[in-house]
Amino acid sequence: MTTTVKALANLSRRVARKFHRLFSRIFRKAEMTFGLTIAIPPFVKMEIHFKKTFVPANDNHRPRRRRSA
Repeated sequence: MTTTVKALANLSRRVARKFHRLFSRIFRKAEMTFGLTIAIPPFVKMEIHFKKTFVPANDNHRPRRRRSA
């Protein structure tokens, strides 16, 4: 029973690490845009836009060293 629990724990860590590696590059270059438009017909129309580019906190980390068998 403990080997099954250990195997599931290891599997969950590996899956989480793979998801992080897959999606971290996508979110590293993410942008978010908000827009707000207020209109009072027929004369006044005001638009406000906000664009935020997300920069990672530490993008210059060294890759992990793999141990050779």
